[in-house]
Amino acid sequence: MARFFPARSQCQFDTSGERRFAERLEKLLEDDYLCWSNVPVGPKARYPDFVVLHPRRGILVLEVKDWKLATLESVTPGKVRLHTQDGLKTVANPLLQARSYILEVDLLLKKDPLLRQSAGSPHPGQLIMPWGWGVVLTGITRRQFEQTDLADVLDPQRVLFQDEMTESADPEVFQQRLWDMFPH
Repeated sequence: MARFFPARSQCQFDTSGERRFAERLEKLLEDDYLCWSNVPVGPKARYPDFVVLHPRRGILVLEVKDWKLATLESVTPGKVRLHTQDGLKTVANPLLQARSYILEVDLLLKKDPLLRQSAGSPHPGQLIMPWGWGVVLTGITRRQFEQTDLADVLDPQRVLFQDEMTESADPEVFQQRLWDMFPH
């Protein structure tokens, strides 16, 4: 069972989808995973939905969206226009948002010389651990997604879908989906 900081029961979740995803992380990840929810990172104190750390795999930032296909008016590489109770709203593409958060985490962690690769390494000055980013769409299934052109702006490899985070999800398949979000 993954460990949350603060404890999952004390986390403040913005949506029911974030709460459900936190439950899945806690249940489907092993004891050596550490998870944070809505904690400030980097000099700009940005708040990613989730930061997941595994000592051998690296660090992953995830943005959770409770969107449904019917609420999406348009999605571009930079922006999403969606229908809300308050009318049409434009927000950042969640993949772009998650990527900007992991870049903040990277800058923050590289300040510690023990977390940087040495001068003689293949990537001097870079983090000693890999990192990645992705999106969790709690209201859209993979099949629904595949029937749209959203793959043009949301890399399917970097997206976890509603049907992949069920209570009966296989822990190994769930974890593989997360770690497939790493670029290398």
